[in-house]
Parts: sequence; C-alpha cells; structure tokens
Amino acid sequence: MKTKFIAILAGVTLGLVGCISNVAEPNPGVMPGYLDRVDRRFDRPLNQVFEAAKRALNSYGTITAESAFATATNQVRTVSGSVNQTKVWMRIEGVTPTASVVIVQVRAKMGGTDLTLANDLESRIALELAP
Repeated sequence: MKTKFIAILAGVTLGLVGCISNVAEPNPGVMPGYLDRVDRRFDRPLNQVFEAAKRALNSYGTITAESAFATATNQVRTVSGSVNQTKVWMRIEGVTPTASVVIVQVRAKMGGTDLTLANDLESRIALELAP
C-alpha cells in the first residue's frame, strides 16, 4: 500500500515538474504553483533594455543563449544563462516603442527558486540603464 502511494506521488510530482515552462520560450505558459520570477517595466526601448540585461547577467554569471522572436503584437528578446549553477532566464518584451517589460526567472537545483538573485539581477538591469 505504501509503495503504491509513493509511486503515485512520484508520478504526479514528475508530471507537474515536466509541465513547467520557462519565460525564454515563445509561449511561456502559466506560472508554476510557486513564485520563481520577478518583472519590471522600464521606460526604455527594447534594444537598450536587452543590452542592459545581457550586461547584468554577465556581471553575475555567464550567458548560454540569446534569441529574438515576434509574438502577435510585440517584439521579444530572451537571454538565458547560469549563475553559480542556478539557471536564469530573462524575457524582454517591447510593449511600446519607448517601454519594455523584463521578466527574470531563476530556478535552482531540484526545482527550487532564488528570488533574491532574481531581484538582484532586475536591480542590476536598472543600474545598467541609469544615465
């Protein structure tokens, strides 16, 4: 009885973990049941915020990938990387020609989160954009 319960619980857990997407995908999906991302709006064009996001991630860790794609209404650029074996994804979306939204998503090993790092990266982007 115990073994069946543990097997069912493990199956449900693996099923839920496999369904979580990251913000760097063209269709990022819904947020998981826990908070693993922060977002902020900047009154700067998409390309300026994208370059600032790359500099911010480079100052903390390494960039592993970057991409660009267009949704139905907006341009989107993404940056992926790692900081101390923690995976980081940033989605920069131009909402108007002069404003952009940045979503910073951080996942530690075993599916944990590090919101402190996400907030630090988001603050570093703001510092990179300061005149």
